[in-house]
Amino acid sequence: MESVATATRSKTVTNEIFLIFLLASIQFTNIMDFMIMFPLQDYFLKQFHINTAMFSLILSSYSFAAAIAALVGANFIDRFNRKSAAIFLYSGFLIGTALCAVAHTYSFLLIARVIAGIFGGMMSGIVLSIIGDVFPIEKRGKAMGGVMGAFSAASVLGVPSGIRIAIHFGWNYTFGFIVAIGIPILAFAILYLPSLPSKMEKTPIADFSQLGKVLSDPAHLRALVFFMAVILGGFTVVTSIAVYMERNMGFSKHDVSRIYEIGGICTFASSWLVGFLSDKFGKHRIFMFLVLLAILPILSITHLPQDLPVPLALVVTTFFMILVSGRVIPAMALMTSSIRPEIRGSFMSVNSSMQSVATGLGALLAGAILVQLPNGTFERFDIVGYLAVGFNLLALYLSRKVKVVS
Repeated sequence: MESVATATRSKTVTNEIFLIFLLASIQFTNIMDFMIMFPLQDYFLKQFHINTAMFSLILSSYSFAAAIAALVGANFIDRFNRKSAAIFLYSGFLIGTALCAVAHTYSFLLIARVIAGIFGGMMSGIVLSIIGDVFPIEKRGKAMGGVMGAFSAASVLGVPSGIRIAIHFGWNYTFGFIVAIGIPILAFAILYLPSLPSKMEKTPIADFSQLGKVLSDPAHLRALVFFMAVILGGFTVVTSIAVYMERNMGFSKHDVSRIYEIGGICTFASSWLVGFLSDKFGKHRIFMFLVLLAILPILSITHLPQDLPVPLALVVTTFFMILVSGRVIPAMALMTSSIRPEIRGSFMSVNSSMQSVATGLGALLAGAILVQLPNGTFERFDIVGYLAVGFNLLALYLSRKVKVVS
């Protein structure tokens, strides 16, 4: 009997690891599709003859489209099997990314990003809902850390590969690359994602009561504002790092690729560690610790002297990526644990909407603050850094208002 129990536990662990890997793979392509826009910014500025504000519109169009789709989806997402919803949304995301691959004008690319945003933005909410449904709270931090490792993998493997493809073949091929690796992931999702039927009673699709349940609870609103502050605390800076390093610091495109490679390798390891520490010492405590530490690289990266050697600049960018991405893991675990299971999907869909609003707002704020000089360099990046610090301190305050219920 003991050997049977041991084998059962081993199989359960294996299945859990595979599920985390599959969900992380979905997030990998989703995150890469979004992140690759940052290092490709210089290509867009030159090819389409646009300024940073117009580029910010491309970023924010994706985010705001995702926000609207997620908000609408919150009304019915819990009425569907999680697996069916994930497959549908991931298929739409790949179609939108394929349109980016064939875009040849600014307007076409803008429309393609909106389509990708509609499906990609809701995708994150479904992934997090699956984690919340499958993993008990004592394992949720590790599961979140594993899926958040997709950010690191996108940094280490996806973004650098996308940059190299853009250098040798053109930026359109970078999006084609994402579609090429996304198709087999979709096949695995169809075959192996667990079926998670709706826990809700059957109600009309047009019923907006589920959205009302999410937005009428003050605890939910606190959690939503908290996570928006977390996103703004990093995203206001993240949007401009690549182009700032190229124009102001003299980085080559290969140097920019190294930012994501080195930072991604380190955050891949740190994501699992942060997830473990969050489970062991508490989500609130680890979040506070990481936020306070993250202020240092935020201020450093936005005040770099132009004569700083590339290796030292890479040290700063690496610590920035480790700590800024690390904050999100305990924040995610806190948030998913503050929602009752029967409305978790709807809440996470609303949260995806608010997260997208935060990313779009962050892009617009950074684009509005940064000023491009006649020589092509940018100024006022320091102001962007101060703004990010303010959002982090707000998130730290709000984290104490988020209460765990499940």
